[in-house]
Amino acid sequence: MELRPIWAGRALALTGIVLVALNLRSAVTAMSPIVGRINADVPLGDVALGIVGMLPPLMLATGGLLGPVLARWIRLETNLVLACAGMFAGHVVRSLADDFAQLLVGSIVAMLSMGVGNVLLPALVKKYFPDRIALMTSIYAMLFSVSTAIPGTVSPMVADAAGWRNALMAWGIAAAVAAPPWIALVLRDRSRSRQDEAASAAVVTGRTAGPRLWCSRVAWGLMLMHGLSALNGYAMLAWLPEILVDTAGTSSVEAGVLLSAYAVTAGPLALVVPAIALRMRNPGVLAYIGAAMFVAGYAGLMISPGFLTPVWVLVSASGTGLFPVMLALINARTETAATTAALSGFVQGNGALISVAGPLVVGLLHDWTGGWTAPFCFLVAAAVGIVLGGMLLRSTLSVDEELLDDAARR
Repeated sequence: MELRPIWAGRALALTGIVLVALNLRSAVTAMSPIVGRINADVPLGDVALGIVGMLPPLMLATGGLLGPVLARWIRLETNLVLACAGMFAGHVVRSLADDFAQLLVGSIVAMLSMGVGNVLLPALVKKYFPDRIALMTSIYAMLFSVSTAIPGTVSPMVADAAGWRNALMAWGIAAAVAAPPWIALVLRDRSRSRQDEAASAAVVTGRTAGPRLWCSRVAWGLMLMHGLSALNGYAMLAWLPEILVDTAGTSSVEAGVLLSAYAVTAGPLALVVPAIALRMRNPGVLAYIGAAMFVAGYAGLMISPGFLTPVWVLVSASGTGLFPVMLALINARTETAATTAALSGFVQGNGALISVAGPLVVGLLHDWTGGWTAPFCFLVAAAVGIVLGGMLLRSTLSVDEELLDDAARR
């Protein structure tokens, strides 16, 4: 395929993808640093904080499963406009909340819309940039890391200067700014051409793809790779500071710095691993490497936690680099934007459901045993499961080809 400049006739889509990617984590990280300030006006007990803490993976899962359903009936661009509107409305409702119920509703709306947008981006990359999949995946996966880190820093500063309500409102405005490029694309393409008709036919074909993805080895491989790596990542993000304080004797400040280092490690990896994955005949090898990095880091933290502690943290964090690999392969292993949307929802929706167990099981095992050996054994077992996902990716068939073969056998 002849490569054309990334901006050639696609500047609106490029701008829209960048702006949306910058908003797809703010609903999660904008509120947590200013909970103390919110609590002064809207009382939040431990149960309320626990419920809010569980929302991100649950809403990512729900949005992941809902996004492809919406895409069967509504154009991808229109769906993304609705997702931006939902994020805006959710942030606004949270900023105006007078009680926990309103705060909860706003968080659900914002994070559910975030989950829908999360699964639509790969399909939009497939539609507008089929010749630049590795580059575009690297760009928006890196922006995910940026959109995770920036709200945690900016929200407290805005809250100090203008109050917590304005701090949350600011992220609503940011979500609204992401909508105009997609509105422009919707308006530009109102007149249906033959290409539009072909795309619509692809969507109709894709309506049956969702349920049949359970028969796809590639879909299962990506789901296991993503779900189990996310399980490890969420568990470490939730418990790493306490693990380091208990086992390595680090101070709370040092533990916080190492947690930040763990969180941002996937960002630089996102710049290189999608291109590597798309050049490999068997990208499942990357799943083996990711699993090995998780296990090696855990082994270091179990056996010698006080020696080379930052190394063990960064080694285990390298396993989270499988997220951009998953995003790249969703595009590489599908042939139409409709199948891409269905596969993205299947992998990210069900993967998010799997990941919910990580922080919960680690916490229960720690409470039960009083130590960290059993939690680490659980995480090692989950990391080994990533290898199974990699084995399922050895097939060179696309998901579309697998579904056609399955239909022929029926």
